[in-house]
Amino acid sequence: MKIKKLLLIGVVCINSLQQLNAQIIRDSLIIPAKIWRKDDKNHVNYSDWKNFSAVTVDMLSGFDAKKFIVIDKYGGCGKTYEVTGYFYTKNINGRWYVINPLGHMTYITAVNSIRTSKTAELPSKYKDIDDWGTQTLQQINSLGFNTAGCWSDVDVITKYNKTAANPMIYTLQLNLLSGYVTDTKKKNPDRKGTSSLGFILDDEFANYCEKKADKYLSKNTDPNLLGIFSDNELSFTTSEVKDIIKDKNNNDKAYLKLLDWLPKDSKPEDMTDEQKQQFIAYFAGQYYEKVSKAIKKVDKNHLYIGSRIHSNAKNNKFLFQAAEPYWDIISINYYGDWSPKQSYIEDWAQWSQKPFFVTEFYTKAEETGMTNKSGAGWIVKTQADRGVHYQNFCLQLLKAKNCVGWHWFRYQDDDPKDEKDDESKKDSNKGMVDLHYEYYQPLIEKMKELNNNVYQLINYFDRN
Repeated sequence: MKIKKLLLIGVVCINSLQQLNAQIIRDSLIIPAKIWRKDDKNHVNYSDWKNFSAVTVDMLSGFDAKKFIVIDKYGGCGKTYEVTGYFYTKNINGRWYVINPLGHMTYITAVNSIRTSKTAELPSKYKDIDDWGTQTLQQINSLGFNTAGCWSDVDVITKYNKTAANPMIYTLQLNLLSGYVTDTKKKNPDRKGTSSLGFILDDEFANYCEKKADKYLSKNTDPNLLGIFSDNELSFTTSEVKDIIKDKNNNDKAYLKLLDWLPKDSKPEDMTDEQKQQFIAYFAGQYYEKVSKAIKKVDKNHLYIGSRIHSNAKNNKFLFQAAEPYWDIISINYYGDWSPKQSYIEDWAQWSQKPFFVTEFYTKAEETGMTNKSGAGWIVKTQADRGVHYQNFCLQLLKAKNCVGWHWFRYQDDDPKDEKDDESKKDSNKGMVDLHYEYYQPLIEKMKELNNNVYQLINYFDRN
């Protein structure tokens, strides 16, 4: 009898979730997915299908998704705290929030790369790019997203915000170290092939940061600007140290610094993992001090939201400690785990007194027929499965009191015809819309269901 009852519950749940490619097992869904990985030759491949459990909003016992909360124009709510006219962070009863220009608690729900395709013409449903901007930003906002993340079309967004009842919060990306490295290697071919870490030590790097920040931060009084990223996915990983040791390049300032940094009679080849982390942290401290100083010199109003650390940089406590005085929000691009690891979240809270948000995560659906070889996201079977993963991943973040939001990667699928894009951005189903600007309905319905209940969910988790 019990077996029949469980089977019946499973059938009902599957039907209510629009016949997901999943199997209900008690209090969770089982979603088939392929795991992204690299082989010994650094080639990307995926595992065979494996089953992963997932939890969605409608599985939370006692949660009332119908409870109404008044939301302001920025997607914030609650009592009014200090009104500065800009965004800032605040710890309220042990939980971190972003406080918006109106003084209300705001949980950041963002989409990266809200911009038009570089190769395809706009569909006829859009009169021009401004009309695309208006329709798109209103649609994204209606799904419960309040922020345009990295690489979005800032010009279109700021124009839209001038008349919008609900302005789109946005971010800026300055590419300070990456830009400096590219420019310097063009001028000095001897430094090609050297680690980007060494460029942080250049006297000219701080001057470059100040000049570039001064040039690009003309929006330093815009209340709709959340904050500034200085770079994306820098080489703050232990694998970078391995490459430095292997190359032994005397033109590499990072290698020369390593020889000077190591204790006397120590060999680079004998470095422990902890020593490699500490060595990385030295450069991170130098980097964050220089870039934050340059940004804050030009813009004292907005948050400095880091450099989007990734890979094992997010597990380096020494890096967190070195960056602590400089970043306002820790930005983390999170791949490799089906759900955010609780142990990681606890580490970040222990290592830093600053909140974090996840600035990249996504899945790709096999049913699109795209190759899905580029990028580090999981492969699932359907758009509905992508929606389930979104809810499962974000529910874990909502439990974390040191998390202030997330950024979905990205607005539109990768365009295989864009020859200027690198191989990490080719022919993959990363978007909320396809290359014809059509939304993936099963995905966005699940996004909307969770996003529109963020504050109710936070209250639910904090009570339980």
